Amino acid sequence: MSDSMVNIYEPRTMLAALRQVATPRRFFHSTFFPRVVSHTTKSVELDIYKGKRRVAAYVNPILAGRVVEREGFETYEVKPAYTKEKIPTRVADTQTRSFGENIYEASTPAQRAAELLGQDLATLDERIVRLEEKMCAEALITGKVVVKGDGWDSLVSFGYEAGKNLITLSGTSLWSNSASDPMRDLDNWRRMIVQRCGLQPTHCITGSEAAWAIIDNPKVKERLDIRRYEMGQINPASMPDGISYYGDLMLPSGIVSLYSYDEWYTDPVTGEDIPLMPADKVLLGSTNARGAFHYGLIQNMHSLQAASRFPYSWVEEDGSARWVQLESAPMPNLYQVDAFLVATVL
Repeated sequence: MSDSMVNIYEPRTMLAALRQVATPRRFFHSTFFPRVVSHTTKSVELDIYKGKRRVAAYVNPILAGRVVEREGFETYEVKPAYTKEKIPTRVADTQTRSFGENIYEASTPAQRAAELLGQDLATLDERIVRLEEKMCAEALITGKVVVKGDGWDSLVSFGYEAGKNLITLSGTSLWSNSASDPMRDLDNWRRMIVQRCGLQPTHCITGSEAAWAIIDNPKVKERLDIRRYEMGQINPASMPDGISYYGDLMLPSGIVSLYSYDEWYTDPVTGEDIPLMPADKVLLGSTNARGAFHYGLIQNMHSLQAASRFPYSWVEEDGSARWVQLESAPMPNLYQVDAFLVATVL
């Protein structure tokens, strides 16, 4: 190959091309885990902070100052998940017209191979993006991430507590019951979050059925219909990234904006489409809480560096196929778990 020619299979070149690929929906990732941290180690230390609302102590001015111990945090050392998938390109793949190719302006085999490379990289990256969004959803909604696959079976817990981060309604409190009061529940949960960490919830994300339960609730309807006392409005609107905005509720503790998130992933075992936001749940959270997405060491001798993605390509010894592979070691972290609450309302 001439020195002036670009090797499209060189990892750095493929990585540059990968950055131009449009990614699937990643609302949870971009909203609550906007910060990216890459590591050069296989294991990652995750910090979990739970603060207290302590006040200063009274001390006589002639006495020595009272010692204040620094509030601590818990550190967990975990191995990030690891994904490594590959797609082959064989000679036969470069001989036939590709999808959407103009039959009157046929491409050369080399051009088709380059096009297939771009498509394969995009496919592999989309799969990782969906995996990352699934991990974010698990962290936010269950307080843990289950990593189970080929040669891997582990669990990372962020310390969600029942009755505190995880609420389950029952009986007449269920929002499907006409005696329930979703607005009062949301007000109470909002106060719980503010009380324990001082952060105001910025998002109330509901499942599809939970959203309808709020809209159809007789007490909510009655309050919203009182013209002289503004309690909010239901004014649905579509937004980017699969988000639907339903409206605002003016609660005694503050304003709660209602959203729903419509995105799914296909279960690799059952083939069933699973919603990232369960239909019967409500998530209250704050974007002001510190959250980050961590990436561990890429365990490939051609990389050995901190990176969120590493593409690599090689040809089989007999020349019958060229493989393109994409690797990543992702793991989200909720530093301030007290800023989040998930309720099962149906």
